[in-house]
Amino acid sequence: MFITDEDYDVQAQADVLKLLDGSDDKHRLRQAEKYAIGEINKRLAGRYDMASVFNKTDDDRDAYIVMITIDIAIYHLYAQKSPRQIPEYRQIRYDNALEWLRDVGNGTNPTDLPPVPDEDYRGPFKIWSLYKPNDNKY
Repeated sequence: MFITDEDYDVQAQADVLKLLDGSDDKHRLRQAEKYAIGEINKRLAGRYDMASVFNKTDDDRDAYIVMITIDIAIYHLYAQKSPRQIPEYRQIRYDNALEWLRDVGNGTNPTDLPPVPDEDYRGPFKIWSLYKPNDNKY
């Protein structure tokens, strides 16, 4: 599991999380984490090896990715519970996370995330021709 319960201690109070989740087994919180990880993957997976990022545990994890994953997950919990009453600071943190993801995904903001291996890289351009190759016979 990429996110642990202790990770939330820094960014949210336990009683707020309990109100947002409302379940004993924290299944809503875990589902919100899956959504957050999916959202991050969709924005960065074409350029960075996100499988290796999300497979790390404990201190090997990227602290910033942990932070924005939690920000996005908590935002989704608020959006589900009371979409019109999302605290302003939660909206700001969510917007900041999305802005960072957009900039990193576009390549305008440098990061130390591991790049996709060369053999798996699918760049933004596709080169093709109307004519079939003819073995360079002229």
